[in-house]
Amino acid sequence: MASALALSLALAVPLADAAEITREDYIARVEPICKVNVEANSRIFKGAKDEVKAGELKKGSKHFFRAATALAKTIKQIEAVPRPALDEARLSRWIGLLHKEQSYFQKIGDALAAEDKYKAQNLSVKLNRNSNLANNAILELDFDYCRIDPSKFS
Repeated sequence: MASALALSLALAVPLADAAEITREDYIARVEPICKVNVEANSRIFKGAKDEVKAGELKKGSKHFFRAATALAKTIKQIEAVPRPALDEARLSRWIGLLHKEQSYFQKIGDALAAEDKYKAQNLSVKLNRNSNLANNAILELDFDYCRIDPSKFS
């Protein structure tokens, strides 16, 4: 009985923490995670456009594979941060769109590796649309680094 009570109290603590977090606290915890990803993408995508334009598609694909890996790591870190109850639905939608973003990076990398420039361009349009949806999902939050700038990678 005592162990069941201890277990129920241990489970209640994270729920209480999640309910108590404010929007400002959430933003303060997530922005540094996004900043690291933005800075990594600046390095990762350096030269990618030039390589693709020069027809070096396989070489360009490596940038997208690295970005997919970096974003997957970022998403995992963001998912570990408790969310304010009032923004739960909005943030869940945003995180779902970030997963799609990561998937598009991977698919564009696959298309470039297969030297299918048309498919990569088509996926790039979808990536841009998804970026806009992700940004719209968090419009009410005062994010800076967590907003996606698709011009950096398309």
